[in-house]
Amino acid sequence: MFKRKSRADEAAESAVAELEAIMGAVHKSQAVIEFELDGTIIKANENFYAAMGYSPSEVVGRKHSLFVTPDYGASDEYRDFWKKLNRGEFMSDKFHRLAKGGRTIWLQATYNPMFDKSGKLYKVIKFATDITATELQHQKRDAESAEAREQQVFAVEATAKALARLAKGDLTYRIVEHFPDEYERLQADFNAAIERLHDVMTSVAVASGAIQSGTGEITSAADDLSRRTERQAANLEETAAALDEITATVRKTAEGAKEAQGVVSAARGDAEASGAVVSDAIAAMGKIEASATQISQIVGVIDEIAFQTNLLALNAGVEAARAGEAGRGFAVVASEVRALAQRSAEAAKEIKALITASTAQVSSGVDLVGKTGEALRRIVGEVAKITDLVTEIAASAQEQAVGLAQVNTAINDMDQMTQQNAAMVEESTAASHALAQQATELDGAMAQFALGQQRAVPEPQRRPTAVPMRIAASGAATARKLEPAPDADRWEEF
Repeated sequence: MFKRKSRADEAAESAVAELEAIMGAVHKSQAVIEFELDGTIIKANENFYAAMGYSPSEVVGRKHSLFVTPDYGASDEYRDFWKKLNRGEFMSDKFHRLAKGGRTIWLQATYNPMFDKSGKLYKVIKFATDITATELQHQKRDAESAEAREQQVFAVEATAKALARLAKGDLTYRIVEHFPDEYERLQADFNAAIERLHDVMTSVAVASGAIQSGTGEITSAADDLSRRTERQAANLEETAAALDEITATVRKTAEGAKEAQGVVSAARGDAEASGAVVSDAIAAMGKIEASATQISQIVGVIDEIAFQTNLLALNAGVEAARAGEAGRGFAVVASEVRALAQRSAEAAKEIKALITASTAQVSSGVDLVGKTGEALRRIVGEVAKITDLVTEIAASAQEQAVGLAQVNTAINDMDQMTQQNAAMVEESTAASHALAQQATELDGAMAQFALGQQRAVPEPQRRPTAVPMRIAASGAATARKLEPAPDADRWEEF
């Protein structure tokens, strides 16, 4: 009477039962609604009506546009939405819809085009889950995030504006806009940092001005010292040259004084020898005078003899006259003897006259020689004094030569030290100029910052430059005059 079911029928029934069980589970957990291809609502389940707040009579037969805003329902995007479904395209997304009374609802839904056995599209089924609470939380978080981003953008823009002013060197700018509570610390810290930077840069500016002023004074003093050192080096160089010449001159003078000492000593010896010769000459003249006196006495004797002979010849003549012829020969002899006696007397007179004159001349010569001897003795004394003086002069000249050699060595050492000092001063001057340049650059760098007040930079005080006296030089190197040393008070400032 009953036929037994085939395995295919049993499988189909089993599949249908399973499908009905699945659909039952879906209808229990999800909102389900079916649409015609033009969007007309066919039916919906209780979950859908509960979620949207409508009753079946308020929904069935109405269009899908009931659940969207009028603007979206009239848009091309909405028309494209249904065109895709009519092409059989499956769609799954999060959708914003309107429930009853215009209440906003968010659905996580899928639109599923349905095909019959012949493959013809005949309706669309929508499965949806109400995610409004979750979405509202997301929107709240998004709104909070947007507000946070907006506050962050505001804080970043205000800070960027302040940093831009800072980048231009304006240290007077402060962030005065009201920051959100989360960024108030950023505002306070930035303003505090700028305030501290302003104070530091103000101090640096003041220090820079002081450094510039100090370096100006140092540079001025270094320039003055450099010029003075150069002039002193030149003066010492000329002084050393002049001292070399003076030393050579004094050395020659010492040598000349030594030679003069020898010459004077020789002259003293010659004068003493001349004195001895004069003494011998005086003695010889005395002997000559004594001999002349003796000769005069002899001549006197001869004169007396001639006188006596003349008397005898005269007596002999008288006697011969008395004798007559006998005495004539004797008379001749007596006459001749008388004549000879007369001639002898005359010769004796002449000799006596000559001896008298010679004696007078010898006496005069003795006096002159005596005076000459006295003069020579005085000359010997003076020459002795001159010898002593020349000896002292030679010793002094030697001492001066030694002293000047030492002074010359000291001056040459001072010249070398002064040259070294000049090189060091030149390096110091270059360093001071470099420091001044760096101070100027620092001041220029500080000028890029606006500190809200005019920085007063004191002008460097220029010290008066002491001008050393020039060395007056003549054509001859030996005639150079040494430059007087600068006053001590001119160097105390250094």
